[in-house]
Amino acid sequence: MSERKLAHIEQIEWIKDIPGADKIELCGILGWQCVIAKKDNFKIGDFVVYIEVDSIVPEDPMFEFLRDRKFRVKTIKLRGVLSQGLVTPISVLPSKIKISLGLDVSDILKITKYLSPSEKEEFETEQKNISLEKNRLKKFMMRYSWFRRIFLSRKCKSGFPYWVQKTNEERIQNLGEKFLIENADKYVYVTEKVDYQSGTWASKKVPKFSGILGKLLPLKKVLFVVASRNLQTNNKDSLYWKIAEKYNLKSICKKYPGIIIQGEQGNSKIQKNKYGLVHPKMWIFNVIMPGIGWLNYEEMNSFREKNNLDIVPFIGYYRLGDICPNMESAIEFAKGESKLAKINREGVVIRCIEDGKKVLSFKIINNDFLLEHNE
Repeated sequence: MSERKLAHIEQIEWIKDIPGADKIELCGILGWQCVIAKKDNFKIGDFVVYIEVDSIVPEDPMFEFLRDRKFRVKTIKLRGVLSQGLVTPISVLPSKIKISLGLDVSDILKITKYLSPSEKEEFETEQKNISLEKNRLKKFMMRYSWFRRIFLSRKCKSGFPYWVQKTNEERIQNLGEKFLIENADKYVYVTEKVDYQSGTWASKKVPKFSGILGKLLPLKKVLFVVASRNLQTNNKDSLYWKIAEKYNLKSICKKYPGIIIQGEQGNSKIQKNKYGLVHPKMWIFNVIMPGIGWLNYEEMNSFREKNNLDIVPFIGYYRLGDICPNMESAIEFAKGESKLAKINREGVVIRCIEDGKKVLSFKIINNDFLLEHNE
């Protein structure tokens, strides 16, 4: 379900005492800080397994202390200090594993990504539909070659469009302070990160006919696709299709064959509706235009105005080094009030787009938001 590395091998960069705490201390992993147990005798430079927030760990004795949290790794405060993630000894891995920095061990430890209720429902529904479709085809129709061709094409549509980049942004803590220093002179734009549900609406020119007829008549048609964060969906009753209808996205995408529009969609049932929506709404945050590439914020805003769309709130243009000279400043910069409602904003997304190319792009989550919403 997730391409994100949830558990990976890293090194402890620093260790600090926590005032008044005899059994725990604080350590640094990449740009994260985590509370660790003194009894584990971790030292600076040790290789460890770092398990990121939003991970679901297996019901194993070593994770029993997370049972009350339903085995989900969250942002928490212990003895007044922030702790994000879990640090475990390298010995939790099978002895045959060759240790290397950054190695993804999520599958080995059976660690999966936490899914919000809406994401879980969407994924389970999609998988159920695919399963039912397979069963029907196996029982009744797979003997017909023409039906196999239709089935295979429909099956492909259940995956994410292969020509589209997914919307997941890397957290600044995983990129590290060195990244901030190396890109300090880049000029970036900053937008608010909205806590709903990301979607993709895109088009592509494809052959109008398949097989021999397609070779004889090499005509093209414009295919319109709708996708969630991880899957293409053909469910016309889904919010993704309702948003497509509300914003006339099919016509827009067919007007610009090859365009990719990505945005954050929401309604009263998504993510506890923190922003108080009454009607479904979508804010674009990415537009990739054929022949041009990635649009910067001004270009996206112009595109928005021409096509009657909404766009994620703009915070400003900056030199990266002026707002994020180090990790501590970057994390502090994410804090603030949302421009959409009187709540803490979820965080910010920082991008640099030059000549249609995405030079850098990452997110910084507001820790006040995470603590407030127990995430």
